[in-house]
Amino acid sequence: MRALAYDALMAPLGWAGLNAARRQLVEGLSGKVLEVGAGTGLALAAYPSTVASVTAVDVDLEALARARARKSGVALLQADAQALPFTDGSFDAVVSSLVFCCVDAPATALAEVMRVLRPGGELRLLEHVRAPSRALATAQDLLTPAWRRLSGGCRLNRDTFRLVESAGFRVLRREQRLGGVGELIFARRP
Repeated sequence: MRALAYDALMAPLGWAGLNAARRQLVEGLSGKVLEVGAGTGLALAAYPSTVASVTAVDVDLEALARARARKSGVALLQADAQALPFTDGSFDAVVSSLVFCCVDAPATALAEVMRVLRPGGELRLLEHVRAPSRALATAQDLLTPAWRRLSGGCRLNRDTFRLVESAGFRVLRREQRLGGVGELIFARRP
């Protein structure tokens, strides 16, 4: 999805609560933070002053150019969540917002996140996920093939919570929203 179109699509969602959820996602963080899938930088303004540094990565150069214009003082670089170009234990926290639905190999990406987090480091995700209700999950399954083509790879029916658990993270908090199709997941690296 083109960066400009993405921002236009996200604006009404931001007003409807997504901006508040992004603020909640980064609230209370400190130290060195990696944002995976920063896109156009919509979450960058929400970081608290207690964060020593933010490094943001995305695969899309056009999106990163918009992020650069949106927020200074952030290290922005092109990188794939499935092959992060950082040494082991480089970050105190990793944050991601509406990204893991698009990652082709989420287990690989979560293993990379685990690798770059220091022991005891925190993973915070804001994702739309597979619905807990059978009827809505079935609708997501039916819509996902077409939606994936239209949206640049987004899968409406991904069970991100289970992926986080399977990757070995210790889940601290799981907050379901919007009837269970949205989730905040706070987890820690053992």
